[in-house]
Amino acid sequence: MLAVVGLGNPGTAYRNTRHNAGFMLLDSMVEGKYKGRISFRRSAAETVKNFFGMRVSFKKSSGIYSSVEGEIEGNKVLFVKPNTFMNESGKALTSLCTKGVIRDLSELLVVVDDVDLEIGNFRIRSKGSAGGHNGLKSIITSLGTDDFARLRIGVGPRPSGSDMVTYVLEIFRSQELEIIDKVFEKASMCIEAWITGGIENAHAEITNVLKT
Repeated sequence: MLAVVGLGNPGTAYRNTRHNAGFMLLDSMVEGKYKGRISFRRSAAETVKNFFGMRVSFKKSSGIYSSVEGEIEGNKVLFVKPNTFMNESGKALTSLCTKGVIRDLSELLVVVDDVDLEIGNFRIRSKGSAGGHNGLKSIITSLGTDDFARLRIGVGPRPSGSDMVTYVLEIFRSQELEIIDKVFEKASMCIEAWITGGIENAHAEITNVLKT
């Protein structure tokens, strides 16, 4: 099964902060905010709720991560949010590998904020260093490699020195949220392309959506 792992910090105190861009994008897709092609599996209770107009959401879990299973063009995918704080994100990946959810790192896509990209931009890479990001550092340490795909959501510009922590833990300003929402819609199309055709398909999709 494929796995799309969004990074962030759990809890209402961190909701809509720049460091939670990964959580925010996955939440938007699972809740059906964009006209995507992924169908998400509902429990019986969720099916009843949906009849009354309720949306699917990540199931609350006391475990190492929360997840929702979806499917697109016959490809099954697990959307995952670690329940740990950012600097321990790797624990969720260890669990996914141990359970056999991820059997090969080509089945993994990590969605992460990036202060080196301006707000309004996003990129996908097949591998790379942590670039100072604590969530990626934790995952790389847990997996023992940086050879996995990551979708980087721009939240920059990068602040200087000690301002970094304050900056990434700040809530997006209203004008930034308007930009981020447009980016998320395009990034969601990129994720769908990765699910159906891998990294090269995702690169081609980015080329297409950036023209619009």
